[in-house]
Amino acid sequence: MARIRLFANLREAAGTARDELPGETVGDVLDAATSRYGGGFEAGLATANVWVNGEPAERRTPVGDADEVALIPPVSGGTLATPATEVADNVPSLALITALLIAAWIPLEWFVLIAVGAALAWLWDLSDQSNAVGAGFNVYPALFTPVAAATGAYAWGFDGFAGGIALGVMICIAWPIFDPSTRSIESISITTTSSLMAGLAAAGLVLLRAESTTAVVSFIVIALAGLIAAWLAQAYGSRVQSIDPNVGALLGSLLAGIIVGLAVSDLDTAAALLGSVAVGAGLIAGHALGSLLRRGRILHTQRPPGLLTAFDGVIVAAPLFWLALWIFG
Repeated sequence: MARIRLFANLREAAGTARDELPGETVGDVLDAATSRYGGGFEAGLATANVWVNGEPAERRTPVGDADEVALIPPVSGGTLATPATEVADNVPSLALITALLIAAWIPLEWFVLIAVGAALAWLWDLSDQSNAVGAGFNVYPALFTPVAAATGAYAWGFDGFAGGIALGVMICIAWPIFDPSTRSIESISITTTSSLMAGLAAAGLVLLRAESTTAVVSFIVIALAGLIAAWLAQAYGSRVQSIDPNVGALLGSLLAGIIVGLAVSDLDTAAALLGSVAVGAGLIAGHALGSLLRRGRILHTQRPPGLLTAFDGVIVAAPLFWLALWIFG
């Protein structure tokens, strides 16, 4: 069996940096790797460079037990041709973001419904993918937190927001008392964490909208710019050595924050800039957290599975943007 070494996105897709696979030629080894690691690995393999014992190799190159096959992406640490470059994969997330943008101009009580609905849809999508890898995510208690937090924020402001979050977390922790099948530490932790993030996002959006339409629209514009920049970096960043989706998300958010701060008189320029930094950090952290919850490991440059993966970053960025405006605005 030949030894195989994987780098960057291929390592993320396979979940390991080293392995041993059967095969008499490089082609046999690559076919065995594709069969073992799946479609995400196969997509990345299409653009990878193949080396055997430090020398460029082809599929017909023979290998033995002492040989090492290395698979290296075209740009070290960069991006590969993965499904994340497909626009269609991000349509559901863009639909939610568009709904929030449109709802910014309707009465606040209707905006609360849209924000809660977006958080619940994200939780449901997250639970499907998380349970596919055996994480034990119990979605039903998690659904209480965004409802309680957003409703509390609408009715009583920050105090209601905090009370709703506390109530939702208590429900997630207490639920295993009545459902023995969810008493594992992993199930409780992933359920509570996901519920907390959804509650913070829904309430953060409601508090932004309660402050002003300008505040919530500014957040959506900055977040959308960051997501688009991350997508462009994923699709074309290999042409520029230092650009990956994380860098793209941060740069896109910063640029949008500067433009929003200069163009919108109701928003302080410094607060908008600091808020854009918070959004960029939230998009990056949300992608990492989402991949951890969906796949069981952090993927920095690869798109994890799910219909609403692009919304992972929005979930984390929303409360961070509200916090930045609350402190500095």
